[in-house]
Amino acid sequence: LNKMLWARGIKAVPHRIRVRLARRRNDDENAAEKLYTHVSYVPVADFKGLQTQQVDE
Repeated sequence: LNKMLWARGIKAVPHRIRVRLARRRNDDENAAEKLYTHVSYVPVADFKGLQTQQVDE
């Protein structure tokens, strides 16, 4: 996500992006939290008419 934000340089940062949030289980033995949130970039051509979608993976 960070690479996508800064790909066009500091003067051309996008105003709006679409992201996918995924809750994942933390397999580390000494982890304080059982789950973490993985954020990934979803490329879209236009932002008009987009709705929230629940995806089961």
